[in-house]
Amino acid sequence: MELKLVKIQIDIGSILVLKNRNFKAPNVAMTILDNNLENELLAFAIRNDSLISNRAMWVLSHCHDLDSDRIKPFYNTLINHLKNDNLQEGVIRSILKIFQTGTVPIKQESFMIDICYNYFKSKSNAIAIRVFSISVIFNIAKQYSELLNELLVVLNQFSHEKNGPAIDCRIKSTRKKINRLI
Repeated sequence: MELKLVKIQIDIGSILVLKNRNFKAPNVAMTILDNNLENELLAFAIRNDSLISNRAMWVLSHCHDLDSDRIKPFYNTLINHLKNDNLQEGVIRSILKIFQTGTVPIKQESFMIDICYNYFKSKSNAIAIRVFSISVIFNIAKQYSELLNELLVVLNQFSHEKNGPAIDCRIKSTRKKINRLI
């Protein structure tokens, strides 16, 4: 018996607009990767429509979890998208989630450090954005001792404030990692 692989036709746009977000992002991500539709998903992710962009970026972050090499070609586009002042928090969160484990391109490191410090220091940002920002900064800074020292100073300063459990935990674990490297 011969098995045939069948490509599934998928209309990404119609999935992303489902009422009540009636889909599972990891399943959609797997289907997108199986059908080589990453470029189409990215096009939805960087749209101006906040609902579509937010959901597409969320699925894109799951694609990155499943196969980061397939999303790497989009790193510069994703980072440049952060320059948009009107981004929804969900879009920012998903992009930062990708760069918790993804390597920021060297030419984009200073921008990412600056924007992540701004996200982290702003108490009006969602907790996940602030937490992911710490990780992104650390991942860049661990290559440069002077940046590690700067991050440690900032984290020590914020550790004396009331931040909430998730931020306090990330500050504590990042400080430990820095102290092991210094």
